[in-house]
Amino acid sequence: MNSYWDMVRISNDTTDYPSNMGQKWSVQEETLLLEELNNNMDVEIIAQRHNRTIGGINSRRQLIAYNMYLKNASTEEIIRKTKLDYNCIKQIIEKKSKKNKFNERNIKPQIDNVFISINKADYLELQNDIKKTKNDIEKIKYTLGELVEMMKALYEFENS
Repeated sequence: MNSYWDMVRISNDTTDYPSNMGQKWSVQEETLLLEELNNNMDVEIIAQRHNRTIGGINSRRQLIAYNMYLKNASTEEIIRKTKLDYNCIKQIIEKKSKKNKFNERNIKPQIDNVFISINKADYLELQNDIKKTKNDIEKIKYTLGELVEMMKALYEFENS
């Protein structure tokens, strides 16, 4: 089965595409990219060495920056490693945070107009706990109703 990028290459056989364009990045290739950026190598040269497009290199830098942000890396460290400027990093974080806002890994239920961030498993457990609590409340209401009826009967018995 041909990948999307294989089909692009076939349909545009007169265009010379980098051989790794659209291919998955390995850990080793990403490590090499960070080393090359650390050595202040030009992005165009890095793209040629990796057989990728400049856009592919920049996209990977942005993904690395966002993943570092998620791991609570400092902005200075992200800038140092990816060689992206502050405004670019800020835009990446804003864009990806909006995109992932309703992602099932990061559900944000509203409780008393305050949003809290929890993962899906915790959210489902919380929903289950809420259902159990509602059932317990219904049982208590039923039991209280029975107690009230018993007290009425006892009161009527004592007054007769």
